[in-house]
Amino acid sequence: MSARFLVTLPTRDERGWAHLPPYEERAQAVQAAEVAAIDGVVAPYDLEGEESTVVVSDALRHSRWLHGVLEFHVSDLNPVYAAKIAASSQRFHGGRLAWAPLVEAPTTSQRLPASTGLDAWYARADEFLTVARGVWENAGYDHDGTYYQVRGGGFPQVRAHGFRDALAGLPFPRVHLTGTSDHTLGLSARHGDVHLFTSPREREEHGPRLDALADAAGRTVAHGLRLSLLAREDDAEARAVVAALEGAGPDLVPLASGASWWDGFARLGHAVPGGLVGSYADVAAELRALTAPADGTTGVDTVVVDLRPRVEETYRLGEHVLPLVRTPSATTTPLETTGAL
Repeated sequence: MSARFLVTLPTRDERGWAHLPPYEERAQAVQAAEVAAIDGVVAPYDLEGEESTVVVSDALRHSRWLHGVLEFHVSDLNPVYAAKIAASSQRFHGGRLAWAPLVEAPTTSQRLPASTGLDAWYARADEFLTVARGVWENAGYDHDGTYYQVRGGGFPQVRAHGFRDALAGLPFPRVHLTGTSDHTLGLSARHGDVHLFTSPREREEHGPRLDALADAAGRTVAHGLRLSLLAREDDAEARAVVAALEGAGPDLVPLASGASWWDGFARLGHAVPGGLVGSYADVAAELRALTAPADGTTGVDTVVVDLRPRVEETYRLGEHVLPLVRTPSATTTPLETTGAL
């Protein structure tokens, strides 16, 4: 199975399009992702931006093929109700919803009381995911925990009179987690389907520990990456964009593929500071090496790409880079002639 490529969606107005409705930028970003044959979108959790549950629902409603990853904080929702919302989404949108639960992101509920700490936060997250899956997979589910109590919960699993119950038989959202602490890796080993690292080096350093923890739990957790991207027709053009920022040039780290790694994407407004810079061919070669290594080792399952400006760069990714990743011998041609729809 080939790797999945996802792009993040805006949760705030970023373009200053005063002549257009406030939702237009996000609508165009969703359309760009679908036209460019991106696999899915991520709706980021943003305390001061638009609500991610609404953003991902809107994206799923207005696309036919995109999968949607919902970032949310585990303190914001009751796990039983969160599971019910997800089940309804899976029913209406053909099982295209995934989850990215957050634990350490700042929230009012974590700031108070001040005594709340990492152990308690992760214990709650562990219990949240246990309960959510418990009610999803069991009828008459009971749970008596530290943070949540359930009596006779669970979604009906029987089929009556030839009709499927509304919440039965649907795929549980694929769970994406991130981080490198013992708390995070342990939670991912027990509940995660994909663990997103923020660089290949981070994956090399912490991936084996995650694999060992998951194996001890009798599970397998796929590896993923979160990175930014700046690809152009040739390397000189890509470097010119970076060089326009004072002092940015020396920060580029050459890679064997011909692309470079840069930790300065925050200077371009990206939420993910590390990523790839280079020509379409070189960036595609690096992504191919990460997702389908030539030595036969397991590559990353998922790549979440942060792009700015989102609409134009999403089309660029889909038209010029991903065809070379998915079919190495392909030459990039305009989307209108590739049947990307």
